[in-house]
Amino acid sequence: MAKHKNPLEKEFLIRQYKSNPGIKIRDFCVKNNISVGALQKWLKQYEEGGIEGLARADAEIKEVLPEGIDRTEEAYKREILKLRIENERLKKNYTVQTNEAGEQEYVRLKVKNSK
Repeated sequence: MAKHKNPLEKEFLIRQYKSNPGIKIRDFCVKNNISVGALQKWLKQYEEGGIEGLARADAEIKEVLPEGIDRTEEAYKREILKLRIENERLKKNYTVQTNEAGEQEYVRLKVKNSK
């Protein structure tokens, strides 16, 4: 068994704990074989610094997120907006394709029923 958990494992446990508001912290920790103090420390670190706050100071991997990912709030808002637009297009049976000229165009996935 590994002595230390990586930040992704810690985040997974935190999300599991937060998604079950009825469970006691002690019961959760016993079930997942972690100490209550460790989970409380992770919760505090996660609230203050997100997933990067969970990385150990002496760990070899300083960056948890892949290179090139913008960590600003505006970048997250833009990504959410893009995904909402894509979702609405798919609901209406449209998709984006690139034509021979390199331009993007909207194409129906299914032919509209004329009945």
